[in-house]
Amino acid sequence: MSRDIFDKIKEYNDAVKARFCMPGHSGQACLDKLYSSAVYDWTEVNGLDNLLYSDGIIANCEKRLAKNYGYENALMLTSGSTCGMQISMALARSRQGVALAIGNMHKCFFALARIMGVNIRCCRDLQEAEKLSASVKISCVFVTIPDYFGKLTPLKETKEFALRAGALLVVDEAHSAHFPYSPLLPDNASKYADIALASMHKTLPVYGGGALVLTNGEDIYRKCRILRADIHTTSPNYLVMASMDFADDYMAKRGEQEYAKVKLAVEKFKINLKVGKTIDNDDFSRLVVKIEGIDCDKVSNALAERGVFAEMAYGDLLVFIVTPFNCDKLDLLADMLNGIPLEKLESDIDVDLGMQNVEKSGDVVLVAPEDALGKVCAVDVGIYPPGVPVIKKGDVINQKAIDFIKKYSSRLFGLASGKVPMIE
Repeated sequence: MSRDIFDKIKEYNDAVKARFCMPGHSGQACLDKLYSSAVYDWTEVNGLDNLLYSDGIIANCEKRLAKNYGYENALMLTSGSTCGMQISMALARSRQGVALAIGNMHKCFFALARIMGVNIRCCRDLQEAEKLSASVKISCVFVTIPDYFGKLTPLKETKEFALRAGALLVVDEAHSAHFPYSPLLPDNASKYADIALASMHKTLPVYGGGALVLTNGEDIYRKCRILRADIHTTSPNYLVMASMDFADDYMAKRGEQEYAKVKLAVEKFKINLKVGKTIDNDDFSRLVVKIEGIDCDKVSNALAERGVFAEMAYGDLLVFIVTPFNCDKLDLLADMLNGIPLEKLESDIDVDLGMQNVEKSGDVVLVAPEDALGKVCAVDVGIYPPGVPVIKKGDVINQKAIDFIKKYSSRLFGLASGKVPMIE
């Protein structure tokens, strides 16, 4: 394997005498330990290629990533999968018909549809989608696989539906970036997706923001590449790209043995855990612990006070992302969970808020949660992570919703300075 970006940056670092280009730290690590990786943080100087018009080391890296992920082409992003969703929604807007979401979607799907003026429809499952397709022209089908809890749903039937509808299949597989590197893990969406979004930074040794748009079909690749040039920042982070390059090379060589190690550690954890139970899913590295009757947000806070940090708490569920680089800490995690006094942490969460949705237009104002009763929400609101809306635009705020907002205000998306946007 080769590491074009990483190795070329190292070559430049060995030869550089002075940097009079951005970023402003000039590659100097003398300020603080924070800047220990500053030497890898470059810009588009001669020889380091240009992400938006790549024909050198970045293009070579993208070809290897596409091959390793099983797609025809790959586009690197340093602005996260949300940038990939922007590209996908812009493509959907250029096609005739509505963008159809089947199942839960990340908040950015709904926000971008509003911002870009994309007509969207949502269905719970394929059965609903089939009924809708009889009366509505569908341009793109969007699905999220796997979900935040490591569960997959079959894509074969979804792809067949998309083909019948004459629609593109866009798969938000942000949480599957590690799948291609071990036969112990599930297959990714490469057999079915026209476009897929993979967040390498979520599960691989990649700095925050490192993600991919993966495509099948030359026409789709060409359009996505043009859209990336329009949408992506003109200052892509080379530190992020170098880490994507390095991680792909490392995992392609060692992923099988590394995830065998992870699997053994997870199986041992399940034996050692004495509280709650682990939830079966399709990705053993996505560890989900259910503690019946307990508010796991409080458990997550108790862990954080002890120096251990979960990925997410949601109701009576805790979610932990296990990688080759933290699986040796699972014994510690089991001991911590076993030692937390749960009798003080009873649950009072209810994410089924019984909302009523209405059509309303008007000016948007910011309202304190306690003054929102009976008003109509102007945005989507929910806990992040997982980023799935619990209160949707057009929902009439009830008391359950107010209690929910107050309880989780520090973790909610959709609020502005603690206040809720409402339609007057």
